[in-house]
Amino acid sequence: MTKEEILQKSRKDNSGKDIEDLDVQKTAASVAYFASLGLCVLVSVLNWIFTRRVSVQCWIVFFGMLSIAFFVKYIKLKKLHELLVALGYFVIFILLCVTFVFELTGRLGGMAAF
Repeated sequence: MTKEEILQKSRKDNSGKDIEDLDVQKTAASVAYFASLGLCVLVSVLNWIFTRRVSVQCWIVFFGMLSIAFFVKYIKLKKLHELLVALGYFVIFILLCVTFVFELTGRLGGMAAF
């Protein structure tokens, strides 16, 4: 392959993609993950202060979001690490869902033990 053929192939592969835009999207996603973590912590702390319980609803959303993000990364990158992280987050998500259902049905008196 000549230098021109390589450049032409690269241009074709990257057509329609703005590298700066992709970088901004990556940074925005990273900031959003940490902001949502901070919001979940804030909600949990406030809930604990006022009710002496920790609600699991925001944590269900947080770990659901993370498991989906890592499953998508695994599908795109085919890296075992991404799959293992996704499965770990998914297990936490399922456990929180079960806890939430138990709280709704009155079988669990809340997470007052935290």
